[in-house]
Amino acid sequence: MNRKTILTVFLLALLAAVLPAAGKESGPWRDKYLQVGDIKIHYLEAGAGDRTLVFVPGWMTSAEVWKEQIPYFSFRGFRVIAVDPRSQGETTRTELGNTYQQHAADLHEFLQSLKIERCYLVGWAAGVTTLLEYLSSPETLMPEKVVFAEGGPAMVKMEDYPGSVTPQQARKLLLSFQEDRAKAMDQYLRGLFKTRHPEILYKELLDSSQRTPTGAAVSLYFDLFTGDRRSALRHVGVPSLIVMTPENRANGEYMKARIPRCSLEIIEDAGAAFILDKPQAFNQILESFLGTH
Repeated sequence: MNRKTILTVFLLALLAAVLPAAGKESGPWRDKYLQVGDIKIHYLEAGAGDRTLVFVPGWMTSAEVWKEQIPYFSFRGFRVIAVDPRSQGETTRTELGNTYQQHAADLHEFLQSLKIERCYLVGWAAGVTTLLEYLSSPETLMPEKVVFAEGGPAMVKMEDYPGSVTPQQARKLLLSFQEDRAKAMDQYLRGLFKTRHPEILYKELLDSSQRTPTGAAVSLYFDLFTGDRRSALRHVGVPSLIVMTPENRANGEYMKARIPRCSLEIIEDAGAAFILDKPQAFNQILESFLGTH
């Protein structure tokens, strides 16, 4: 092997060692990691606009659940970021701290570390819970606007709150989760859609959900089911948008009546995962709300 060949091999090896640390390209986005407190947060980033749009996923899902939104908005001049919360996706799994209050604290430190002082926040399902915890915290970098997609301040139906899940439904899910986690999650995830999609989509969601340890998954669900964050609605002091399915309209109307400067949109004929089930409809509603410069 001559000196020129040796030098070429050395440079290629050096590049291979350096590039992953800078964040790898993965389709229409870049995979990145950031040390935040006791965890390393994995996130996806695309675009380079001066307006930053941050997406927060739901229970046991990862940043890739926003795959229909990331390229759409990055092509429209936004810097788009989608995060994996603690114990989800490729972010560090922990035995402790698997609560939505901690997810909110992690989000705060994440935004601070990236020096993102003003942004647009979008949460889906349990991601809405994270945003409500975040907005009601004394340590908050107030966003420009916030979007609550198919989530609410509580799950259980109460005398003055419509709710969406009964104790019997929650018990059935968690018991089936203990008996055969993969089967239970596959059924749960398929139930989030009304439109039939290619099997690869359900497999991707299932594989992603399997990254969350069972203990963390149960802890987060317990927090969701027993939590009552209705008092957090009064802390939403920025223009906000609620996007719901018809089945969850009552929750949306409850929230709208208690949040100033708030609007409600309903996506017809879509499942709870309308960010994937009816992405065009959701993207157009979100784009209209965010507006242009």
